[in-house]
Amino acid sequence: MTEQEYDAWLADLTARRIVLAELHYDGGVEYVATHPFISLPGDSDPNRLYDDLLKSAVDISTRIDGMTQFGEVALLNDGGLNPWLDRAWEGHPIELYFGAPDWSRDDFRLIAKGRNGGITESRRGSLTFAMHDESRILDERIDTGQLPDDAGPVPLALGSVYNAPMPRVETATLTYQPSYLAVDSFAPKDNGNPVTFTGDEANGKLTMDATVVGTPTVDIEEQHNTPNDIVAWVAAQYGLTVSAAQLYPYTVGLYYDGEVTGAQILDDLCDGLGAYWYLDPTGGIVARRYTVNLLAPVATIVGDDIVRDQISLSETQRPWKSLTLRWGRNYSPLSAIAGDVEANQPTEAARLRRDWSDSSSTQSLPEYPYAETLTIDTAIADAADANQQRGHLMAFRDQRRDVWSIEAFSLRVSVGDTVNIRHPLLDDVDALVLAVSQSPTRGTSTLEVWV
Repeated sequence: MTEQEYDAWLADLTARRIVLAELHYDGGVEYVATHPFISLPGDSDPNRLYDDLLKSAVDISTRIDGMTQFGEVALLNDGGLNPWLDRAWEGHPIELYFGAPDWSRDDFRLIAKGRNGGITESRRGSLTFAMHDESRILDERIDTGQLPDDAGPVPLALGSVYNAPMPRVETATLTYQPSYLAVDSFAPKDNGNPVTFTGDEANGKLTMDATVVGTPTVDIEEQHNTPNDIVAWVAAQYGLTVSAAQLYPYTVGLYYDGEVTGAQILDDLCDGLGAYWYLDPTGGIVARRYTVNLLAPVATIVGDDIVRDQISLSETQRPWKSLTLRWGRNYSPLSAIAGDVEANQPTEAARLRRDWSDSSSTQSLPEYPYAETLTIDTAIADAADANQQRGHLMAFRDQRRDVWSIEAFSLRVSVGDTVNIRHPLLDDVDALVLAVSQSPTRGTSTLEVWV
């Protein structure tokens, strides 16, 4: 079945729809559905029987802020499922597929992939599981190993990092380990003054040629130095895929000398870039910048597509009159600077003292007297990139932005898509989809869109 044929089936409100659920546990997989179903002999999984035990389709809600929620997986239980109570379900995958009862199993579409939250209720006639999205795995700490003498985790450096601290790991040889990952290059300093050293870049270590007299710090160049590179690295650490990564190719850097999770890295990366990330219902990472013109509209919503009177303005967002974008974070600000640096590099000396460098601008918005003044921290490591990003954000927020709620029939849209809306309240407007809530067999979806 082609994607065009699938879309046409979705648009047919009279079409019969069923959901197949595959529930994994420690000893195998159970196959259930909202309607009796058996795969065809020619399917990739032939003659697979799905028992019609699934009470109803599982609701799926996805938001641009990363919050994906699933409804409960409720099964009919006449007593035959009682042996399931003793099985280990929690943490194992749940996969949901959508299609029609007369289709080949291979034509069904994977619409959601999550984790079993365990049995939440067992009573006469019913057995219910919780279903969680895969993003919980990103809250698990990344193991970078431990420094000697319980000094904490080995630091994690990603991309282009300025003036990071250097933990010493071998006193006899003046060896330091500023990075858990292999790096492209180090530039160590003593109170800001460059010093000679022997690098072990493959192991994230370096050995000083002489004892430092002040505070040792280091500039680090690590290969994952663009936003898309960091998204891909995080996905690989957790065994996830990247469904979409569409961020500006700025030079960026992040440094962590304490415990850190994948979710924290993605938050720190996206928050300062006017971007967002989330796990789509199939478990892939999506990272994109906020703009309604990033992608061509995937659908046009006209008046007849909207449930009667189910379109409303739910939020207004003020424009920005002033923005300070903080870039080039100094991960170890110095109070004492080497005399040579003070005398010959005053600009560098000033940077070594401060936490951030700034890129600022204002715009006149007399029609919006309550326009906002913002300061945003970013992972950007380059002045030109910071200026470019500040310009993008100011241009995008030079007018009021609105959030609308719409309930529409049978739309195949995802969070982050662009849709075109043609309605008396929104006449030929492109909008960014912020949230989608749907029950697959019900035939309607509730959207939040940003215009």
